[in-house]
Amino acid sequence: MSKIKNSFLHLIAGGIAVFAMQHTYAQQLVPLNDLSAFTTKSDNWKIVGNATADISKENVLTTTPGKGVLACFHEKGKYGSQYELISNFKHGDLDIELDFMMTKGSNSGIYLQGNYEVQLFDSWGKKNAIYGDNGGIYHRWDESKPEGAKGYEGYAPRYNVSKAPGLWQNIKISYQAPRFDANGKKISNAVFLSVVLNGVTIHENVEVSGPTRGALTAEDVAMGPIRIQGDHGSLAIKNIIINNFDQKPGTLSELTYKTYNGGLMETEDLSKLTPAETGKSEALSWEILKENNNYSYTYTGTYSAPTAGDYNFKLQASGNSYLKIDGKFVIDAQWKNNNEFRNGTVNLKAGDHSIEIFNNKRDGWMRPVLGLWVNGPGFREVAYHTKSSAMAAGSTDPILIGAGTNTITRSFMDFKKDDKSKRQRIVHAVSVGSPASLHYTYDLDKGAVLQVWRGEFLDATPMWHDRGDGSSRPRGSVTVLGNDMLLGKASGKGKWVADTTGSGYRPKGYVLDEMDVPTFQYQAFGSTVTDYVSVVNNQYFERIVKVNNPAKGLVARLADGATIEKVSDGLYAVNNKSYYIQLADKSIKPEIRTADGSQELLVPVTNGEVKYSILF
Repeated sequence: MSKIKNSFLHLIAGGIAVFAMQHTYAQQLVPLNDLSAFTTKSDNWKIVGNATADISKENVLTTTPGKGVLACFHEKGKYGSQYELISNFKHGDLDIELDFMMTKGSNSGIYLQGNYEVQLFDSWGKKNAIYGDNGGIYHRWDESKPEGAKGYEGYAPRYNVSKAPGLWQNIKISYQAPRFDANGKKISNAVFLSVVLNGVTIHENVEVSGPTRGALTAEDVAMGPIRIQGDHGSLAIKNIIINNFDQKPGTLSELTYKTYNGGLMETEDLSKLTPAETGKSEALSWEILKENNNYSYTYTGTYSAPTAGDYNFKLQASGNSYLKIDGKFVIDAQWKNNNEFRNGTVNLKAGDHSIEIFNNKRDGWMRPVLGLWVNGPGFREVAYHTKSSAMAAGSTDPILIGAGTNTITRSFMDFKKDDKSKRQRIVHAVSVGSPASLHYTYDLDKGAVLQVWRGEFLDATPMWHDRGDGSSRPRGSVTVLGNDMLLGKASGKGKWVADTTGSGYRPKGYVLDEMDVPTFQYQAFGSTVTDYVSVVNNQYFERIVKVNNPAKGLVARLADGATIEKVSDGLYAVNNKSYYIQLADKSIKPEIRTADGSQELLVPVTNGEVKYSILF
């Protein structure tokens, strides 16, 4: 989640959100201390402190008192607009991000401008998602058309990456409102620039010709509220972040350039040299040059900031480059290749500012490129270069591995458990893919399932392109589990031994069954261990670990995280409801212990078998 500045959304008397007055900080966190930012005609929406939903109970949401979570309690079968939640502010272009939790079988939706719906739905494990599934852009409706043809223009998510009911999911929507001329005539349609669900882009540049079914108004509007559907089931929402793009972008003008030929160093004092060319330009472009290499040039001009606030500059230039505003570095002098970007942020007062861009290139193998993009308070990223100038060459077509059948790929895998941890390279990683679009990575050096994901299988470009570095990348919505040994001997509140120290661990590879599903084998703590992970109902993984003659006091640590919460008998939500661990034998009473600043879920290995499921 982005770090938000202290000047959040403020509410004036009567609950009207004054987003339009908060231009200095584009991002606004909607405070869920009460419902004053919204209007509702029913009492089904409440502010609570926490929410929980059991995967086995239809439409059941339980909560605890407090603030910070928006909960909808609704009995299915009672329909009507009185149950929806409507923001007190209206918007045009907008980015919105939020976390949401669906109850089993529940259905909701986010309507941009009150008219264009992105579905929130319990689509966990569904093989072929449609427009009405989680993240889908709902269809339009024409009652005059014949039966079977009334609904049209619905857009299914590219992938179904929905999590299980009761787990927190994240959605980011970038929306561009329809445009109107001075007479109020629509001149362009609304566009969903992108929809990202659980870290995976499921829509890009989807144009909708008019309001979707159930819209607030029959026709397109320039401004409208955010609506959240509340009459199709129970759900919870938190961490609502708004970027309201209601301001004009900055402008770049009075551009002049000077070019210099030859293999000059980037530190050369150009003021002592005679330029090869000078001139004026409407937009930035490297194409002012006569040669493709051994050159230096500078652009100077005026950047006009319409609103005071933070401005983010992104520069693409082959070789050595920098950017200055008012004579001060915003992007320091640095070398990059033609496909890399430099970034810098500066707080500007409203008004005109001098800008200077420098570029020097002496690498003949690299194509020239120059691009500048800026976003700032109340406006989206804008390009200030010609299209041809920023078309860099040398990008690589991706090398992708699918999993139309059960598939196993060995590679290096870069792994980072959380924001506080250091990235590590797993050198004996085995990634296992399935046609159910559920995949996992196993560390042969520890006998650990370190991550699971839903979506496409692997991007092997880093491993196989050119000389390669041996690594691959997951292509989907990844849930990180951890890279510690499953088995160990825990005592008191001592730190879990994460590696193989003292275990006598020896990997023995894996064997495949008739469906090419692997069983991993190793020795540890004087026992022979087998580890079998399989897909169940296209929804989750079941893991069966068998230990021959387990040592006394041997336990298995099934999960660790910031929190571990018991949802029901045998079902535990891990790491702030990121995923579930479900025990096959509900009679087992696991220990939830706090150690080294986190919580752990431990079970004894007394009968030689550990059987549980990973639901995500």
